Amino acid sequence: MERKSRKIPYIMLVVLTLACAGLLLYIVPYRYQLNHTVTYSESQDPLDNPLTGYAPPAQEMEECEDSRLVYIGVTWQMWEPAQGEYDIKALEETFHIDQWKSENKHAVVRFICDLPGEEGHMDIPRWLYEKTRDGEFYDNGYGAGYSPDYENEFFRERHALAIQALAEYFNQDNFAAYVEIGSLGHWGEWHTNTDEGLSSLPDAQICWEYVLDYSDNFHNARLMMRRNYVMAAQGGMGLFNDMTGSKEDTDEWLGWIEEGGSFETAGRPLAYEPMADFWKNAPSGGEFTSLYTVEELLTDQITDTLDMIRETHMTFIGPKCPEGDLKDESAAQAIREELGYRYYISAVRTQYSFSEGSLNVTLTWENAGIAPLYWDWPVTMYVYNAQGELKYWETVDINLSGLYPGETEETTCSIPFTDEFRQGYQIGIGITDPDEKESVSLAMEGEKRGNVQLIYTYEE
Repeated sequence: MERKSRKIPYIMLVVLTLACAGLLLYIVPYRYQLNHTVTYSESQDPLDNPLTGYAPPAQEMEECEDSRLVYIGVTWQMWEPAQGEYDIKALEETFHIDQWKSENKHAVVRFICDLPGEEGHMDIPRWLYEKTRDGEFYDNGYGAGYSPDYENEFFRERHALAIQALAEYFNQDNFAAYVEIGSLGHWGEWHTNTDEGLSSLPDAQICWEYVLDYSDNFHNARLMMRRNYVMAAQGGMGLFNDMTGSKEDTDEWLGWIEEGGSFETAGRPLAYEPMADFWKNAPSGGEFTSLYTVEELLTDQITDTLDMIRETHMTFIGPKCPEGDLKDESAAQAIREELGYRYYISAVRTQYSFSEGSLNVTLTWENAGIAPLYWDWPVTMYVYNAQGELKYWETVDINLSGLYPGETEETTCSIPFTDEFRQGYQIGIGITDPDEKESVSLAMEGEKRGNVQLIYTYEE
């Protein structure tokens, strides 16, 4: 008698197929522990990241050895000793520019027309003085020097050309990271000692022209002003506080930033425009006050000093900053670590996708610093096999310039997951400048392989 074959009902086939798929979806990730979440805490280890920290005078080689920034305060006398002749050689040799470039340092640049000193002198070229002769020699509480007449038409014309030439030099590369708009006033700080008889700054419209000399010509650097003048606000510029460490002066500076106001000139006043959150898009910098010694700022005044640095969201301090043995003091190191950005990844979450044959890696990013990085350097995820061989990389979709202190951001990358990775893999993060000469270290544990920092290891 012939047996009839039994056929599995169609509905059962569907159920079995779904069951098998479900088992695979469950077994593969959990058999190999591919779905995983690891959390991390911010490392307290010192970082030595680019574009932040102390900016000692560039001419002092020993002081600059362990900094990532240098300060270049170039006087007009040095830059243009003869009319129309710009002394690039003197600039490069005095400030050791080739040396600092070779070490991937960056510069804070300020152009100065009046630098008070111990003896009488001029910081504008002799030829310029001979053709103007309408400034004022002084010897007062600020020191001795020469305050030019900034309204003089010939002076203004030659200033525009001098700044254009200086910008052409620095626009060749990204060495000059921050340009502090100087030119006007003692130390290029946009004030004169009117209390002791010197003339005020010129009318607001003329001040605008000086600013335009900079904004029209500097293209790679972040521009900064001494106070929150209306041109700084409208130009999206950063600010610098050269009285860091003086609570009274810093509180006044912050008051202008919060509430606005104005600064008296020889004509129409210069308006201050509120810029409370300027540091989110442009840098805050400056130097220590001269009211106290640096040693006092690092000892008796350390609590107030740190509070001011945090409140003003500073990225760099210089040229007056800890020197010599003071740089090695714990307080100086603490201040240095406080400055600028401090990124880390607080969580790594991996999720296996059976249908796509890929592993989704979600990173939680945080900034434990007091400011962001003001350049959107590319961020890349690298994946290595168990033998440490690079097998895959992908750009991470994040703009670090928009990751502010106290905020978090998640990014997800999808890794094509092969059998090779089931034996083990490592994930690294590389944050580099576009030329891949410099890299940012994350504030977390992890071996560095060149510009890449390992953040996660999976072992079968």
